[in-house]
Amino acid sequence: MKWLNYFLNFNIPFYIYKLNINDSIIFSKNTNSNQPMIILYGIVYIIKNFHNNKKTTLAILGAENILYINSIKDENCYYRMIAINKSFLISFQWKNLINTNTNLNNTIFKEFIKMYTKTNTKYEMMNTIMSHKYVKNRVIQLLLLYALDFGNINKQEIKIPHYISQYTIGKISGTTRTTTNRILRHLNYTKFVKYSTDKKIHLNIYYFHIARMKNIQV
Repeated sequence: MKWLNYFLNFNIPFYIYKLNINDSIIFSKNTNSNQPMIILYGIVYIIKNFHNNKKTTLAILGAENILYINSIKDENCYYRMIAINKSFLISFQWKNLINTNTNLNNTIFKEFIKMYTKTNTKYEMMNTIMSHKYVKNRVIQLLLLYALDFGNINKQEIKIPHYISQYTIGKISGTTRTTTNRILRHLNYTKFVKYSTDKKIHLNIYYFHIARMKNIQV
């Protein structure tokens, strides 16, 4: 974990967060906005919650992504980061990073550019998913992008190596568990999705492409 090594070797103060599945951290107006977090390991998703009970998913982030929610001035919303699987994050303060020696600053600056670019792409991808009018399309694209990001490709299949619940899929895509269950049953019927014995999701890209070519609704 290079970031942990950076902070240890150059005596930069930091704090490690460990999140188990479905553990969360809330960011509100009172949160110290000068403490960004780098994801060392695991997968989390970020939801923006409004006090009128509306909510939207902003991104799914993994290792080498950075979470930096700047000053929250709107009292009508807050952000929640939720762990999909066991995750470790490291938080720090910008001022401690800036006060390190020049050589380290140059190295970290280059790494931060890469990390911010990678993280920004995750936000753009989620924005594309949430822009779909129909829930089914959101779920399908969410599964595809999630599997490509975090899955293992094996011939015509992409296997998600960890369990992700229907509740989590529904929450990320902005629908209920019941609707998600119905969509996944249909995707299973069309052979786009199948489950292993330990309930992990496998996506069959071959059947997905065949359905598209034949203009069959998956």
